[in-house]
Amino acid sequence: MDGTASPFRAPVVALDGPDKVTGAARYTFDVSLPGMLHAKVLRSPHAHARIRSIDPRRAETLPGVVAVVTGADAARLPDPYYGVAIRDQPVVAIDKVRYVGDMVAAVAAIDEETAYRALALIAVHYEKLPAVTTIDEALAEGAPLLFDTPVAGEPIKLGDGLISLKEPRPNVLCEFGYAHGDADAALAESDRVFEDRFHFSRINHFHLEPHVNVARVTGEQIELWSCNQDPFVLRSDIARIFGRPANNIRIHASYVGGGFGGKSFCKMEPLVVLLAMKAGRPVRLCLSLDESLLTLTKHAGILMLKTGVTKDGRLTARKSEIQLDGGAYSDASALTVVKTGYRITGPYRWDAVATRAYAVRTNTVPAGSFRGFGGTQASFASESQIDMIARRLGIDPHDFRCKNLLAPGEPFRPGDSGIDSDLAKGLDEVVERIGYRQRVRSSAQGHKARGMGLSIGIKDGGGTGNHAQALVKLYSSGRAIVSAAAVEIGQGATTTLSRIAAETLNLPLDWVRYGAIDTDLTPLDNGTHASCGTVVTGIAVMRAAADARAQVLEFASERLGCTAAELALDNWTVRRGNYAHPLAPMIAEHYGGAGFEFIGRGMVKVPNDPKAPLTAASLFWMPSWVGAEVEVDRETGKVQVVQLVVGADSGRSVNAIACRGQVEGAALQAFGQSLFEELRYNGAEPANATPLAYRVPLAGDLPERYESFVLEHGGPGPFGAKGIGESGMLGVAAAIANAIEDAVGVRVTQIPFTPERVLAAIEAAR
Repeated sequence: MDGTASPFRAPVVALDGPDKVTGAARYTFDVSLPGMLHAKVLRSPHAHARIRSIDPRRAETLPGVVAVVTGADAARLPDPYYGVAIRDQPVVAIDKVRYVGDMVAAVAAIDEETAYRALALIAVHYEKLPAVTTIDEALAEGAPLLFDTPVAGEPIKLGDGLISLKEPRPNVLCEFGYAHGDADAALAESDRVFEDRFHFSRINHFHLEPHVNVARVTGEQIELWSCNQDPFVLRSDIARIFGRPANNIRIHASYVGGGFGGKSFCKMEPLVVLLAMKAGRPVRLCLSLDESLLTLTKHAGILMLKTGVTKDGRLTARKSEIQLDGGAYSDASALTVVKTGYRITGPYRWDAVATRAYAVRTNTVPAGSFRGFGGTQASFASESQIDMIARRLGIDPHDFRCKNLLAPGEPFRPGDSGIDSDLAKGLDEVVERIGYRQRVRSSAQGHKARGMGLSIGIKDGGGTGNHAQALVKLYSSGRAIVSAAAVEIGQGATTTLSRIAAETLNLPLDWVRYGAIDTDLTPLDNGTHASCGTVVTGIAVMRAAADARAQVLEFASERLGCTAAELALDNWTVRRGNYAHPLAPMIAEHYGGAGFEFIGRGMVKVPNDPKAPLTAASLFWMPSWVGAEVEVDRETGKVQVVQLVVGADSGRSVNAIACRGQVEGAALQAFGQSLFEELRYNGAEPANATPLAYRVPLAGDLPERYESFVLEHGGPGPFGAKGIGESGMLGVAAAIANAIEDAVGVRVTQIPFTPERVLAAIEAAR
């Protein structure tokens, strides 16, 4: 923190803490309904094949099996496909399978053992087709097509002058184009132009709670319990897929045991609903961790940057071409492509920019949103090249960055909002904490060398039309319930939104409870993602609490014969001058024993602006300041991070401990992706799609010294808050890559920085 005094009444406590530490917290995993069946999924052994026939009869006759669903059942649905903007993923494979692990059929039985046995009895006849498992293979002339005809959906809507295309050419799902100024002319006039290429590997979300859903269909009503981050988006998808009105769809959301984007939007929920519909009984589907590894990944990609600079170190122009591996189906690739392409310029000032970004279809696990989606890929490539250019010019990387950083208030890009953080101040904080100015250069002697690297990641937050509604109910006793659809995924929404209401109502925090999320009862929210919960949903909650407070004061003013402006609310007492009037007896006298509820309503919608590149100016900016010190073994290529410093800007911390936790958790997640994590393929077969083989950091791998800080530069949310949940992810990979070059003089341009890759770079330099 920057040392400013807290504006809040009392230290915050985690309202969800007791539930979680005592085991009382209920997750979707814990849901059990009378007569509930258990489902399992048959998955494709082939990367690309046409389904010639499926015979489920032996499985259907197995004792204990109640229903089997295949593509024939899905094909009869009104609209059996889903995806964000572009809808190409079937509820279950209808005509083709497009990656190893694609869902081919599903069984609902009296228990999981019976369901597993039934899967082995389903006969599937495949006609194998050539597969494309890399971007280069998919884009090659005459490459096999994943889709023979155009799919449903529309391209992402963008601001004036930007390019957004759906399926512009074979095996390309979508294209994003953005430019301002004449990049070619600016590059031609630059003193130096540098071209570099970076590779971002495929990464799994690796959340500990598996994907799990329970569905019940009663008459026309569909009821679903899901570990999903977007209950109202899911409700809309289910309504469209099954052709039923939204008021017949009911979604329950509870605690989510980790998601990181992997539980955003639709996944296997429609399949569970279809099983429940066919079985006539509730159905539960819980995936194994192995199956989760084959459900969604972070986009692998190739990022090519061409950057111009003057001889004194001023950035002039950047042209970028970005190819993201979208895998077999759309999921959120269309959104990710836009965000990666827009964020590739980093937090710097440019005369001109030109970007093209694509999502390429391959016969691999689908890719979708992942914490900081698009921002991590963009920051890795951009901040790596910024460092490389500084070293080539003989300029200190810190000084080079500071020379080109956007100043507070300066628009990120024309038409967008101004930067709301002091980027140089945050970078200097890292420099001071890590000892960058006092670092000692490694000698050429010995097989171990140390180096330091810096990085500044940045992403937009809260824009692109986000909206939320909220209710705050005040009981006669002064106790309150906050009703909003920000899902508790570990980020502390339960506590933060309750505290916003408590502060607005001048009540103790422990008088406020966060209500269960139920789309029949909870006001709409467009999703728990993009670090919008505190700002967007928080504004709606603050407005709802203010509305409830106004109703209370109006009620009291009528009883006391004065105006509401003469009264103040404090601990469920109205004060008029030096006189205090408890509210509980006043309400009881007027309404009787049943009491009364004051129901406040609030909503917020980020305004659309066609002149803004992404159709709405960013509500706030999320910087990530990182410093890394590494030790590199020249003989083995092993990289040990000995010191890591990560900072972010919360605007104003509503829950300071949670802010630190979000920054630290995200940074260590990015640390793992930088050094270890990678979902590898051996041809068309996943090589390590199991938790036993998928390498994540162990306790012994963590940095020897790890420090975080949170600055407070103000923001647009309640009490000046900003979103912070994704920022810790953004700059870590580039800072480690920059430190490796500082240590041993070689650049590794592909994550993770495995010993093999680092050693290969060292040997190539020799």
